[in-house]
Formats: sequence, structure tokens, C-alpha cells
Amino acid sequence: MAPRKKSITPKYFGQGGVSVKIPRIAYTANALRFQSEEDLEIYIENHFDELFPDLELLQRQFRLKTNRYDLLCRHKQTRQAVILELKNEEDRSIIWQLVRYRKLIIAERPFSDQIDYSCPVELIAIAPSFHEDSWIDKEACKFEENIKLLTFSFVIEDKILDLAGHKHTIPYSISGFSDEPTPEFALISRSLYQEVPALSNFLSNLGNQEYQNDFWNLRNLFLAQPKVKEIINPLSNKVFYATSTREGSKTLAEINILDRKVLLFLHLPMYHSSLSSSSSYRSIQNPIKLGRFIIISIENSNLLNLDSRINYLVIRSSGGLSLKEKENVSLAFEKNRLKSIREGMPKWIMAEGYISILSYTVREPKNPIVFKELYPDLVSANPTGWWQEFQTQETDKLGWFVDLAIRAWRYKI
Repeated sequence: MAPRKKSITPKYFGQGGVSVKIPRIAYTANALRFQSEEDLEIYIENHFDELFPDLELLQRQFRLKTNRYDLLCRHKQTRQAVILELKNEEDRSIIWQLVRYRKLIIAERPFSDQIDYSCPVELIAIAPSFHEDSWIDKEACKFEENIKLLTFSFVIEDKILDLAGHKHTIPYSISGFSDEPTPEFALISRSLYQEVPALSNFLSNLGNQEYQNDFWNLRNLFLAQPKVKEIINPLSNKVFYATSTREGSKTLAEINILDRKVLLFLHLPMYHSSLSSSSSYRSIQNPIKLGRFIIISIENSNLLNLDSRINYLVIRSSGGLSLKEKENVSLAFEKNRLKSIREGMPKWIMAEGYISILSYTVREPKNPIVFKELYPDLVSANPTGWWQEFQTQETDKLGWFVDLAIRAWRYKI
């Protein structure tokens, strides 16, 4: 058997072309998911022989002219070419993408010393779900019998990846998963102080052990997202999760300590005039616009706990609450609930009313395009009843808002 060729991305590979990078998997909103398509690719490659014992992986991210094949393989016995295309989200154009790859590989015949091109090329698509259009496209292909659509899912309680019925135990740690041990603050502080004193000082400023542990959980979730960097100010009382410190950079979240109080800011979708004036979501060119929201909980002493109930959201482009607003949050809400920013988003809203505000439209009872864009997994799983199902979620819990901020971040990035 010929040795596997090295990937075109050698920084992710060790000797023999075997990937040594760890795929990122996160637990948010009671679900597991790969943080990116690259993480899915890394996972499949790391455990390729277990998941596809009849196949041999020739090269990951194989480039042919202007196209890149996620995984180019062959059958061990027949030497038949096999193309694997991986998607971390539903993609209705995946069939025709594979068809283009098939035509090109037949014309160019790469790895001709290892692949028998007298055999039909097998096309395999792997995704969490497939749109109805993909099944129709498959039926329309004259070589339908050579196309396979394989779905993957997670069994949360057992930490298992189920790929088309093949169950594989996940051997990696999972960000935000309750079974993952939270490091003790003393151990964190000792190990971090020499390398990242600002982060160690921030943990000390949090003071409360419960805050420290819940901050660490949030930190893991934020840092698991693509392009997110952790930025700590010199006083160690502010932490930003953003692309950079430059003006105009994108921000996911901020955690501040002011007067021994912890403040949390999330960048969430906000209401804008285009949502209410459009009768069809397809006519909205940019449905997702983000705003900087102060997250307020008056019922929970620990704001950073994912199970904390959130009472109010306050949109502010900078700064936090004024002294008067802090003294009586409920009164501040009553005074400001009818005031809006330029885009039409109310300055103060109750957390439980957030969904209604973002789905309001003057022409239709509801226009949930914002959530339809951010929750394609839920929509694909229940195309006709997803909106009713969506509204049954605990949308007043911090965990729900953190997950929404992460989804919005990934959508924008």
C-alpha cells in the first residue's frame, strides 16, 4: 500500500501525514457541535481508519486547478476513487459541488498509479442534515447509485459521534460540557501567573470562587470560536473577546469588573427597520445587525452562570449603566422602555420579550428571519414547525443568549 501523501496544510500534520491538531467541539444550548468545518475535517481524518475501514485516505484538502477536495480517497480492494465532501451545516448545493469534482477528477486523473479510473467515482457527502433539494438533485443524477448522503449527530450523554449509524466515542475535551472538570482557581492562578499575569489578576479580581469557575466556562466557549482573541486591559478589570484591539474590530463579548460588580456585555442581533417593512425575508439583504447589549440579572447573584435568569437587556454603544440606573433597574426600565435608538431597537427590553421584538413586522404577525438565519439546524430538522418549537426554549437564560451571540458571531465572521 502506497504511503499517504502529505496534506497541503503541513502545519496541521505530523510524520506520515497524520493530523496532530485537536478538533474543537463545544457544548452550547444543550447541543454539541463542531466549531467549524475544518474541525469536522480534522476529526474525520484523525479517526479515518475507524470510521471508514474500507477506504484509504490519499490526501486531505487536495487541490486540483481551482478546486479543493476535502478528502480524496480510494477503496482498498477495488482502488475505486472516492470523494468525501464535509459540511458542518446544511448546504443545498452540495450535490452539484460533488458532480463538478467528479467531472474534473475524471478529466485530470490524479493519483493514476493508485486509483483505477475504469471504476465509477464514488461521491460521499457528510453533513448534520440535508435539504430536500439535495435529495431531489441526487435523484436527478444519472449516476445516483454512486452518491451517498451520510448524516452525523452527537449522543450528548455518552459523548459519542454517530456517523450514519457508526458510533465513535469522542476522545477529546468539549468546551462547556458539564462533565468536563472545571480547574480549581488555585491551580489556574499558579499555572497562569508566570505566563499570563493579567488573566491571573483578573481571576483574582473576580474574588468569588463560583464566579471564577463560571467565568472559566464562558471563556472556554468564547475562545472556541473562530478568530476570537482574548484581550485584557492593563488594570486587569476588563476582558474582551474580539478579533483585535484595533478600531472597527468585531467583538463577541466583554466582561468588566466595576466597583466589585461583574458586568457582562454580549453582541447580539438587534431589531432594525428593514425587518418590519419587508413582507418577505428574502428581500432583506442584511437581516443580521448586531448591537452591544448589557446583560442584567436582578434575581441571580452570579451573572456568569449559564443557568442564570436574565431580566433585562440594555443596548449601549459604549459604557455601562449610570449610577441612577444601577440604583433602581426596574424604574430605569419603565422610564426607557419606549425609547429607541436610530435603527428602531428599544434601548431597554425585558429578556423574555427579545424574540417578539426581533420578529415584529407591520405586514405580518411574525417575521422570524433573524432566527431562521441563525438556526439552520433547527429549521432543517423541522421545516414546518421549527418556529413553534423555537419559542418553547428557555429564552430568558444566560446560556441561550450566549449561544445566540456565538451563532451571530459565526454568521458574521
